[in-house]
Amino acid sequence: MLSTLAAMIGAAPVLAQRVTIDLKDYDDDLMHDIDRALKNFEPDISGQNAEAARDDVAELRRGFTYTEDYFTKKGNTPDAVEISRQGLQLLEAVVKDLDAQNFDSAAETARDVSKACRSCHDTYKPDKARF
Repeated sequence: MLSTLAAMIGAAPVLAQRVTIDLKDYDDDLMHDIDRALKNFEPDISGQNAEAARDDVAELRRGFTYTEDYFTKKGNTPDAVEISRQGLQLLEAVVKDLDAQNFDSAAETARDVSKACRSCHDTYKPDKARF
């Protein structure tokens, strides 16, 4: 299942076309928090710092949950909703790997989480946004 999710996420940027929608009401502060967590995520896992990685997961989960809800309410953005759901599934896989102390697999899945974020940004992030 994860390989299927990863393949779908990996293909998303190729299929993505920039979508122009009003994002003025999006929580930019949350996006900055998510960005910081994402930058630390794989290094925390690779350094076998499970506690820090779990903190990253909590922040990223908050972001994917917010984004899923936000784009569901926006409507006409089913790919953003699906990317958020896939991101949440990937985070659950990371947690399972952390529980099993399988840091290599967790790090690989963390890279897929990053790809999920990028695939949504490729389509929805405003050109001049700084997150």
